[in-house]
Amino acid sequence: MKLVLGIIIIGSVGVFVFYKLKKNPNSSESELNTESQKPVKFFSLNDGNQNELIISAEVTKKWLDSIKTKYDWNNFDEYDNRTWEYMSELFDRAVYKYVEEKPDVLWNKLNREQKVFWAFLAFNGDTDNGGVYQFIFNRPEFIIAIAEMWEELGMEEIGSDYEKVLKELSGKTGKLNELNEIFNDESQSWNKRWNSFADGYKELKSTKEIEDYYYDKEFKKKLFKKVADYIELNINKFTKLEQ
Repeated sequence: MKLVLGIIIIGSVGVFVFYKLKKNPNSSESELNTESQKPVKFFSLNDGNQNELIISAEVTKKWLDSIKTKYDWNNFDEYDNRTWEYMSELFDRAVYKYVEEKPDVLWNKLNREQKVFWAFLAFNGDTDNGGVYQFIFNRPEFIIAIAEMWEELGMEEIGSDYEKVLKELSGKTGKLNELNEIFNDESQSWNKRWNSFADGYKELKSTKEIEDYYYDKEFKKKLFKKVADYIELNINKFTKLEQ
């Protein structure tokens, strides 16, 4: 299991409550502060730029048409499909020259559709590798954006199951933060630090509902097609197609 050191930044306000506040345009910044007055900072699809194509890589219409021809959804391969091609050409190549940017600065420069794709890549990368808890541990800044992403993509089942995770997470932030403090304490033995990470899986039982179907090939086909269709429908938000 690949593990990237992470620190969960969830405060006492609770991530599920925060998600509901983010959906309410009348929420004030003060409502989103923890008891220690440190603001809870999560990415949201509603942050920053929404429509402008600031960051992009140029591709041709011929290339796009060839991808659609090469990758037929009737012959789906979860490791070799349109979505991965789009990741390589429309995301990785586009943001490569911005790798020195702080993640939140880069996030705010991307338009809404690009944010949806980045959120998907963040969730899928860690969840495929070590489950939903590993995603929460490694990518806490994306926790809210993922809930918004499921809604944007029209993935109602996993969106509903993910909200259950947020609800459970809100009630256990104290315990999870305690486990993460141990994990990030380099004065502790590696065995103790690893066990503190592993114990986090036991705390969030609701993640199993997603994991029971997330790795299924048919679900992956549905999910990857949703993402690819979303990109193709909004291709002008990812690149200026050359002829």
